[in-house]
Amino acid sequence: MIKVNLAGKGKKKTAKAGTKIARQSSMTPILLLLIVLGSAAFGYWWYSDLTGQSQNLDSQIQSAQAQKAALEAVIKQDQVYETRKKALENRVKIIEGLQRNQVSPVVALDVLSEAIDKTQYVWLSSLDQSNAIFSMNGIGTSLLAIADFYSNLQATGYFKNIDVMNAQDAQGNFTFSLRCEFSPPRISAPGRPAAPAGAN
Repeated sequence: MIKVNLAGKGKKKTAKAGTKIARQSSMTPILLLLIVLGSAAFGYWWYSDLTGQSQNLDSQIQSAQAQKAALEAVIKQDQVYETRKKALENRVKIIEGLQRNQVSPVVALDVLSEAIDKTQYVWLSSLDQSNAIFSMNGIGTSLLAIADFYSNLQATGYFKNIDVMNAQDAQGNFTFSLRCEFSPPRISAPGRPAAPAGAN
């Protein structure tokens, strides 16, 4: 017959269980401390990473703002230059228009005197100029002489839209009033361009 000592074995198990509980209770604060330290380390790393990202974004924002300010300055300068360019272009156009429409009295009288010299028996008694419009009165010994003067004015190439307003007989002579526009040829060449064919 086998005898089992139940009392002795029960004491050993209880002692072992107490030792395990004591070990677990002594390990709990360490585990908690490790968890707290790990959480704190992770939180510090996460905070540092966010702080670094925030500083990086701040520096990028400052750089973008500096570039924006520089570009705005360039745009303003470009607008100023464009305004000045347009103003200068307008001035150039005005000056070119004035030069095109400018009537030189010396040139006009020179061309007119040539037309008169080529015409026989025609004399001018008055001459008025209003910008490019010339109005003149004169005397011719015949209607043919006045017609020659008209043709010689046309042949110069400088007088356009010639209109003889009237021609009357007075004491054997013919008086006339003539109105025309002085318009220099567009193509400039050394000296005055040659007279068109048919000039006297």
